Amino acid sequence: MSNFLLDPAIAIYAALSVALVVWLGIFTFLWRLDRQARELRRQLDQRPRAEAPAPRATLEARNGQPQPSVVTTEE
Repeated sequence: MSNFLLDPAIAIYAALSVALVVWLGIFTFLWRLDRQARELRRQLDQRPRAEAPAPRATLEARNGQPQPSVVTTEE
């Protein structure tokens, strides 16, 4: 009874059932991923788009050499 998987009739069914479980796992993963992506897309479409102020950056020298500060804005 310990070598029941060596019987070809049982081994093929064991291999098919393992393959079926793997395919079901992949299908479930992709289905859940698609649901989450749809939910995020729906949330982004519903959010009103407000004008945010442009980000600002200030660059200063830290090595002790005097350099002028540079202020940049992205538009």
